[in-house]
Amino acid sequence: MNKLITLLFAGAFLASCGNQENNTEEVVTETAEEAKPIQTVDGYTHFGEEAVEFESAISIDSFATAFADGVTGNYTIKAKLASICAKAGCFVVVNLPDSTEMRVMFKDHFTIPTDTEIGTGAFFTGEAKMDTTSIEDLKHYIMDEMEGEGVSEEKKAELQKRHDAVVSPKFEPIFIASGILVEE
Repeated sequence: MNKLITLLFAGAFLASCGNQENNTEEVVTETAEEAKPIQTVDGYTHFGEEAVEFESAISIDSFATAFADGVTGNYTIKAKLASICAKAGCFVVVNLPDSTEMRVMFKDHFTIPTDTEIGTGAFFTGEAKMDTTSIEDLKHYIMDEMEGEGVSEEKKAELQKRHDAVVSPKFEPIFIASGILVEE
């Protein structure tokens, strides 16, 4: 993306210099370099900027117990995805054992495929904390979950009810993932 922006600026610069007598044209070619994954694990696809130490991952139940005791900080967790941002794949939701949800936001706004199936297993690493989510953001996240092509009408109706019920900010667990392994 940065190369494209650079090329656009270079093209605009060359066009603005078009009145010069000795105008030379420079052709810039790019070679398609394949992005090397940060981490390769059989059966999983890696997303994000940090490798996931999945060997030391704890279950969502163990995490919930530690987190309930006030232990905020860095974790690597194994959980099933309960919901996915259908609009851009920029966050997921996991269910905690007490039937509450925890939103897993992606550091530096990386994304996962929006067609990732609900119930897919994942490992994610990052920072867990309690934070207040504004009314506007709560509604925004719910709308993002509704906007995908693969979201059933039943799920949309459920999300619309949740959207309409938001009347105050929510103090909730938030996980900022720097890396995630998603089951293939």
